[in-house]
Amino acid sequence: QTNNIIMMSLLFVFFLFLYIFLDFEGNTNYNVMTQTYGLIITLTHIFINVLIALLSSIMVGFSIINQKLTSKEPIGSNAIPFLSFIFGLLTFGCTSCVVAFLSAIGISFTPILLPNGNLLWKLLAFLFVFLGFIWIMYSIENTKCKIK
Repeated sequence: QTNNIIMMSLLFVFFLFLYIFLDFEGNTNYNVMTQTYGLIITLTHIFINVLIALLSSIMVGFSIINQKLTSKEPIGSNAIPFLSFIFGLLTFGCTSCVVAFLSAIGISFTPILLPNGNLLWKLLAFLFVFLGFIWIMYSIENTKCKIK
């Protein structure tokens, strides 16, 4: 049990770092973000980062535990947190990086910045992770394989 708690704690810190990184890519740092959008919007971003990191770490951690117990991994268990990070990178992360990358492969567009530091995109990423969390928990609960 102690190893699982340590694993899930490390996963939480890892995912939280990823989402803080995305905030810094899109808004420089939290001081600038607070000056630009206000304290409430900045705290909302941080709170959503914590929620996404918590759900992602639980998803991946429970999937790893389930895989150890049943030798079967729930479908999408590790892909959902990864895809939410890619979604975050493409939407509220490094816009200039994304434009350059997509232009290199022949896709050109003008990114539209949403108000409040692209908070809408972060809410959509949270919704995506939350729905994935529900799916993974359902998959684990209804695993057909017997426990080893």
